[in-house]
Amino acid sequence: MERISTDRLPERQPSKKRKPSRRRVDYYEPQSMYSNEAAGKNGRRSGGASTAVDSGRDTRAVKGDHAVMTWIRHTWSDMTGVFFNRRLAYDKPLAIIILVLLGVGLLMMYSASYAYAYHKMNDSTYYIRKQVVFAIVGVILMFAVSTIPPHKFKGKWTYAILAVSYGLLVLVLFLPKIQYVHRWINLGFTTFQPSEIAKFAAILWCATYITNNYKEMNVTGYPDVETKARINRSKTVKWFYSMWQNFKVAVLPFALALGPMLALIVVEPHLSCTILVVLIIGTQMFVGGTKKAYFGFLGALAVAAAYLVIYTDIVPYGSKRINVWKDPFYDKLGDGWQNIQSLYAISSGGLFGVGLGNSKQKYLYISEPQNDFIFAVICEEVGLVGAMLIILLFVLFVWRGFAISLANPDRFSKLVGIGITSQIGFQMILNICVVTKMVPNTGISLPFFSYGGTSLMMLLMEIGVLLAISRSSPNKVI
Repeated sequence: MERISTDRLPERQPSKKRKPSRRRVDYYEPQSMYSNEAAGKNGRRSGGASTAVDSGRDTRAVKGDHAVMTWIRHTWSDMTGVFFNRRLAYDKPLAIIILVLLGVGLLMMYSASYAYAYHKMNDSTYYIRKQVVFAIVGVILMFAVSTIPPHKFKGKWTYAILAVSYGLLVLVLFLPKIQYVHRWINLGFTTFQPSEIAKFAAILWCATYITNNYKEMNVTGYPDVETKARINRSKTVKWFYSMWQNFKVAVLPFALALGPMLALIVVEPHLSCTILVVLIIGTQMFVGGTKKAYFGFLGALAVAAAYLVIYTDIVPYGSKRINVWKDPFYDKLGDGWQNIQSLYAISSGGLFGVGLGNSKQKYLYISEPQNDFIFAVICEEVGLVGAMLIILLFVLFVWRGFAISLANPDRFSKLVGIGITSQIGFQMILNICVVTKMVPNTGISLPFFSYGGTSLMMLLMEIGVLLAISRSSPNKVI
């Protein structure tokens, strides 16, 4: 038998090295962290509530009440799984700042309101009792919302919330007036301002649109190479072409989608909310990529629109408030009364104040001291030092909110966080400027301090979204 030579054997081929697969980093899609972590904690397969299995059976096949109860049970399990997961911990400093602001706000609201509540309702605890209930419910909702992945608000939920806000803004115009304006919907046990939802809807829509069109907003596109070469020959033509392209993508859609919302709020009338929504939209547009040259034009347009609204009696009280702002003693027993009493309260406080609960201006001198002019009572009772500490808390909140938003790699979450933070920051600045007579009286509340149950709950739910953004960020802020 012929022996086979070893040199005839086929050479052994070197094993091919497999190309290492690139592991997907889960924090670029932070929503997967929520579903996988919650599913693992509850002993279910990955995929969150949508793939939940109950006793080997898909819960989507269950009919009637059982399906609803199963959905509620699994949703609750997912929320608790996220809430108690240390890997998905929310930003503790932000939560502490908010709870401190809320606690101080409730204390100062009670101190400012008990005299007016006793005079009007014959119950000195009337306002604080209702506010505490709304605060407790709001805090629960805040932590519940913090377990919802931020991406859930993108897409269909954005358009649903926007549609609801438009519907409520139209509905409120056909309901009976409350305090001579169409701002509130009477729910029986409380009143509700549709404009509170409109603020959040504007933030979500801006974030969704900018996320979907970020490249088009920041890069000038050309239909073909020949057109690009022809336009680039002249710097002037190139500038005008770039401005026109940016206008079509970064200005016109905002005007078409949110302009009617501003018009409905003006008709209520609610000038302070209109100004606040304009500032929120402007901030989102600036961050998203709208060219700076347009902000000068839009600012001039806003001034012209404000002039027409105020001096053509679209808002009947507008011109009076401008005159009172120029000289509060112009009508010291009428429209100027509130501003004069506010200045008296601030000047009486001095450096350290007259003491908590010892304000004199809250005894029916400042009308409704628990609302827009509560900061004047704060200055009177705790003085300049106490007022500056409260402002410092707001500054810390704004810093923390922006830091959390910028640390998140997801553009939608980043924009939503910036919108929520800027809303509260602008609202605080406008209220303090009104109370100190730096700007005309616009009737804007101080966040977490002024009386208003539904407004407080909406603010706390927005903070919950901000906490959810902090959960989904891999770059935890120190």
